[in-house]
Amino acid sequence: MTNGIYLSINNDTEGFRLPVNPEKIEVTMKGSGEEFKIAKLGSVNVPKDVELQEFTIESFLPGQKYAFSTSGQQQPKFYIDKIKKWHEERTSVRYIYANGAFTINLLTTIEEFTYDEQFGSNDVNFSLHLKQYKPFGIQKMKIKKSPSTNKPVAVKKKTPPRQNPKPRYKTYSLVKGDSLWKVAEKFLGSGTRYPEIAKLNNIKKSDYRRLPIGLKIKLPPK
Repeated sequence: MTNGIYLSINNDTEGFRLPVNPEKIEVTMKGSGEEFKIAKLGSVNVPKDVELQEFTIESFLPGQKYAFSTSGQQQPKFYIDKIKKWHEERTSVRYIYANGAFTINLLTTIEEFTYDEQFGSNDVNFSLHLKQYKPFGIQKMKIKKSPSTNKPVAVKKKTPPRQNPKPRYKTYSLVKGDSLWKVAEKFLGSGTRYPEIAKLNNIKKSDYRRLPIGLKIKLPPK
């Protein structure tokens, strides 16, 4: 298996390899820590279980053959139809990233799929957002007879703990002259953390330079 991204369903009976690798492979891992305020100490954070991993893939589907595209390349409609079908059918998708600095091989669900075509080109730009999927099922209660009384005894299986509520984020309203870089530098200690703010608030790259004054944004933990 060569370096690249593979998406498949039903134990790899249906799937494809992306014809063009993205510029970067993005993985998001969040904690679900809960923040409390303690007198004379201030804010403290209590760590909780790690949330499901999230993945963002941004690339393009070529409408023509390029030297860097993979063999077996299909037309953009082939990939778009597959992803839309899996999304509509709520099918879990195996996401594999192989032979890079790290490896990904997980079941995921399609959370968001956006694409567009620029005039003058048959290439289709797309953004695919995936979230880790863990199979689960409803457990049935089994009846076990007691050897001494021959009366049925209900045996209950342990149910998984409830998921922790989502953390509450601090917010900030943009003022004139603000940018995501400046906000990250001011509240997170480093302007290079601006992608975290963009991700948390679903701000697209195309909107970075036209953020409205007064926009209320959530801030990730410092």
